[in-house]
Amino acid sequence: MDFELTKHQTKDIDGALDEDALKAKIRRKLLALKMRGAGAPLEMIASSLNVNIRTVSNYIAEFREGGLSATLEDRAYSPDSCIEPHRSDIEKSFRDEPVGCAKQARARIAKLTGISLSPSQVRRVMRGMGMRYRKAGQIPGKADGQQQMDFLEDVLRPKLEEAARGERRVFFVDASHFVMGAVIGMLWCFTRVFVRGASGRKRYNVLGALDSHSGEVTTVSNDSYITAPTVCDLLLELRSKYSEEPMTLVLDNARYQKCKLVFEKAAELNVELLYLPPYSPNLNIIERLWKHVKQSCLKNTYYENFATFCSAIDSEIREVNTTLREELKSLFALNFQIVDTTNKSGIL
Repeated sequence: MDFELTKHQTKDIDGALDEDALKAKIRRKLLALKMRGAGAPLEMIASSLNVNIRTVSNYIAEFREGGLSATLEDRAYSPDSCIEPHRSDIEKSFRDEPVGCAKQARARIAKLTGISLSPSQVRRVMRGMGMRYRKAGQIPGKADGQQQMDFLEDVLRPKLEEAARGERRVFFVDASHFVMGAVIGMLWCFTRVFVRGASGRKRYNVLGALDSHSGEVTTVSNDSYITAPTVCDLLLELRSKYSEEPMTLVLDNARYQKCKLVFEKAAELNVELLYLPPYSPNLNIIERLWKHVKQSCLKNTYYENFATFCSAIDSEIREVNTTLREELKSLFALNFQIVDTTNKSGIL
């Protein structure tokens, strides 16, 4: 048997079990040790105590490492008390340089404080500081945070305030090129799932304009290329839909959007073109729409042919304009993250 108790250890455990006001969690640990020492299988112990086998194994490992004193210690809230004097230093370290896992965090805390915590304790400490396990995002390496902030406060915000008062329409404009094929993602499943991949590189190009306050999306699309005439088609579509209302389009600096043909058509239709600073996709709200479409109708999904692939994308965009309008309000909230140029890691 991989675990045995000496007579002395058994006597100590029996004595601890007889103590008054013993916490349920500690009593459970002691019973698990006593049952295992008597030769009970892990599965039976876990079932009897209503815990999983991993928990029983942890109880045994804890006893082996620290003896009865470690088993009797209630560690549920001990991290807060023992690291409290070091909390500000730990938080500053994590803000300056986030960690990828509890193991790295544990090593960092031990280096800063000399205190060794278990991985579960480390996670509790990080959650207590307001940290969450989040997927990292990517930003362009050449983004200029100060330039973005100046543009946001001096140029974009005033236009958005006018739109909030109903004095103009502001649209965030961008194109997405959906290559036919599944967007592979995570799944809750019993065994690994394989999604069929489409052959070829056919793509569906959608140029869209997202209304800053209503959340309505206007699009033009094709299966060839987005060009300056395509942008002109979108300008015509917007002007026909919103008549003579003052209108501002927020665009990136793609060559097909910043050329003589587009300038002339915009002037003809009395549409203001507002170009974002270079490398600033974080200031273009419509980027969130494209991410939503990929997650909603392309993630882990195989389409038999190109027509059904395009139809699924068009259908999802129509849903954004109708049944999903209220649900996606928070997604399109006018909250912008600015690149922090003072942070050498480039984290927003």
